[in-house]
Amino acid sequence: MTVPGKNLFPPLSSVRKVEPPPYVRRVLPNGLTILVQEDKSNPLVAFQATIRTGSATEGSYLGAGISHVVEHMLFKGTARRPVGAVEREARSYGGTSQGFTTYDTTSYQFVVNKESWFQAADLLIDAVFFSSFDPQEFIKERGVILRELKLGKDDPDHIQWELLFENAYRVHPYRVPIIGYEPVVSALTREDIVSYHKQWYVPNNIVIAVVGDVDAESVVRRIEELTAALPAGRPSAQALPAEPLQFSPREVTQEADVAVAMTAIGFPSVALADADLFALDLLARLLGGYRGSWLDHALKETGIVHAVTCWNYTPRDRGLFVISARMDAGSEGKAVEKAFEQVARVQKEFFDPLEIESAKKGLLRNYLEDRQTVAGQAGDLAGNEILLGDPLFGYRYLEGIQRVTAEDLKRVAAVYLKSERATIVKILPRGTLQSVGKPAAEPAVEPSIEKVVFANGVKVLLRKDSRIPLATVQVSLFGGVRHESEKNNGVSALVSRMFLRGTRERDAQGITREINQMGAVIAPFSGRNSIGLTLEVISSALPHALSVMADLFLNPDFPEQELEKEKRLLLAGLKTKEEDPFSWGMRRLMATLFTVHPYRLDPMGYEESVSKLKRENLSGFYKRLLDPRAMVISAVGDFRREDLLSVLEGTFGKLPAPSSEGISVPQEPPLTSIRERVEAAPRREGLIMIGFRGIQVSDPDAATLDLIDAILAGGAGRLFDEVREKRGLAYTVGSFGVHGVDPGAFILYAVTEPAQIQEAKKVLLEEVERLKTVPVPEEELQQAKQGLLGGRRIARQTQGAVAAQIGLDELYGLGYDYSQRYESDVKGVTAQMIQDFSKRVLDSRRCVVIIGQPEEGTAFSGVPDGLAEIVDVGPDGKR
Repeated sequence: MTVPGKNLFPPLSSVRKVEPPPYVRRVLPNGLTILVQEDKSNPLVAFQATIRTGSATEGSYLGAGISHVVEHMLFKGTARRPVGAVEREARSYGGTSQGFTTYDTTSYQFVVNKESWFQAADLLIDAVFFSSFDPQEFIKERGVILRELKLGKDDPDHIQWELLFENAYRVHPYRVPIIGYEPVVSALTREDIVSYHKQWYVPNNIVIAVVGDVDAESVVRRIEELTAALPAGRPSAQALPAEPLQFSPREVTQEADVAVAMTAIGFPSVALADADLFALDLLARLLGGYRGSWLDHALKETGIVHAVTCWNYTPRDRGLFVISARMDAGSEGKAVEKAFEQVARVQKEFFDPLEIESAKKGLLRNYLEDRQTVAGQAGDLAGNEILLGDPLFGYRYLEGIQRVTAEDLKRVAAVYLKSERATIVKILPRGTLQSVGKPAAEPAVEPSIEKVVFANGVKVLLRKDSRIPLATVQVSLFGGVRHESEKNNGVSALVSRMFLRGTRERDAQGITREINQMGAVIAPFSGRNSIGLTLEVISSALPHALSVMADLFLNPDFPEQELEKEKRLLLAGLKTKEEDPFSWGMRRLMATLFTVHPYRLDPMGYEESVSKLKRENLSGFYKRLLDPRAMVISAVGDFRREDLLSVLEGTFGKLPAPSSEGISVPQEPPLTSIRERVEAAPRREGLIMIGFRGIQVSDPDAATLDLIDAILAGGAGRLFDEVREKRGLAYTVGSFGVHGVDPGAFILYAVTEPAQIQEAKKVLLEEVERLKTVPVPEEELQQAKQGLLGGRRIARQTQGAVAAQIGLDELYGLGYDYSQRYESDVKGVTAQMIQDFSKRVLDSRRCVVIIGQPEEGTAFSGVPDGLAEIVDVGPDGKR
């Protein structure tokens, strides 16, 4: 928050209120609206005719710029005035003439000496209603417009405006340039513009405003006389398609003939008639409407940009709140980043009251400056009547600006300046993209990850990705089977399930209701090495969802009644697990491969241990786990950095270190022989699993083992080819690794006919021996590398997968950026490294063999859906 300064100037309240001048409004029988305001300060009179049509209402002519073409032609001659006479006559009255087209209106204006107002009225009416659209002049003027269109392609501001609007709008006609597109303009005929003029240039679709040194009633009578014979036209439908809500940011980069780079950020704003117009206009002024504004100070004064400005564009329908800047090529990314930082700042902080008062004075000054002239006043009257039905809206506007409060500014910033709804356009000097081979702001690398460490040791990883308005946050903590014993096996699984069953402040039903109301998912997990919670939520609800998540994770109450429900569900799951052949085999393999280390236990526990667990067991166990120094929070997606960190530091950052000692993990002695276990299996087919002691996730050879798995497993792997396709020994065959903080396991498996179990076992071990004796061919090695890396990339497409990956990598000491290093490790593996590793680790003299002989009357139903759970997969099988 800025520190209030001392007001050295008269307050805004001391400025004399601007009173609206009297005016005459008359609607003629044919629907023509006349507005007259007397102003005797100068001997001048301004006439403005504004038509209720612009480029957005062109209907079937959309893209032809036909409103603009008609505007060009309107002063080119009438039935009574030949080509060139209209402009010559206007000059003879000591005045000027001009026309202008917007998205919503088309206007024509004369400013003349007061002595000539009577004649000027006739000139305006004749030009607006009775233009002849001379065929030769049409051909000539269309050529002028086509040249104007081409010139626009060389105007940096014009390029930026069109690029911004065509990307910010996808449905609404505001997406189309007012001047149109060259091929469509070229195809226009004189008949087209005559038809369009006949449709729109009718009395009931036009407002004529007159301001100056005149008698109001005399002006009304004069215009009524000139237009009395004109019939009212048929009302033209103007219902335009509503622009759909934007849910994710849009970004486009384009080269042009510009000397410096340009960028614009557009946020969907409001329509002119919206009550939030006043606060947004004032916010634009405060944010970047003058020297010393927040954007000016943060971007220009720091040298990031050469110029920066901000405005709120509000046509008839929803407009755009725009931040625009110019900078050296290569700085556009930094400029956008800093601009968003200031946007985030205005959403959190209050402006200094003196800043607000100064900005209000600035808007008041701008308004009064623009309306010092009779032309400015006439334009104000006609435009406000056409768009709002209130000619004096400008004065209501000033009153609305004065009513805006600091709270209003903060509110509209939060409501409208959402990063997920931003459209970002970047225009770079020609040749910039080619010089680097790709857009400077879009390098082909993963989004950067920021690491923040709180004072209590909690590590926070931030990976911002605003492509969609969704955020995923995972809290990971050391835990799981690795911290259990036979006595309390399954306690981690129960603790994780109980996260959603109640805290000191929330009961189970309230938690479920609150999560559903946010449209969020909060999912607990527990595996071999870790325990935690994952939150996925629409980004707008993230701050509240984070506070709920923190309460669930930091303050679980383990209520007795809810604990009994979860134990019942967990015990039922254990029974189902025993019926699954892979789960059945996996439990026995791990219990045989490890004799001391907790990896021998099942992540879900066993019936004997789970049934005895009580509330105090869960509470005491979790209290020992809950160490901030062993906690990582990973956030991926669309979030505001400062808001997210504020919530996390106020909750997880306050967690004290536990007073009790941590849990010690016994070391597993080396495996010195083959251990074989044969049991009756729950299915008709036979099952064989061969397990080797694996490696730690931190082992330098982790990539080598993963490549071995890629060579052996899958539909294109050696095991499938040799065991199933060539020899027909298995229905299902493969391999997988169980990596851990401590050395895990590498497992081969096959589901086969009971009579073929021993033969399948023999072939599986032969394939392991082949890895040791025959170098993997280079082509096969490269295919395995591509398959492994491609599979990882495919798996990492979701926010949840990335949050889990970087969170667990950091937790396990690999570093949050391990994934990038891992790819290099994989690419560096050689055939020799595979041979050496296989000889060292995959020793068939030191392994575990589990054989499941079928029980009579049972049938195996194929590969179970629970294989991922058996493998204990996080993003890399690490949980």
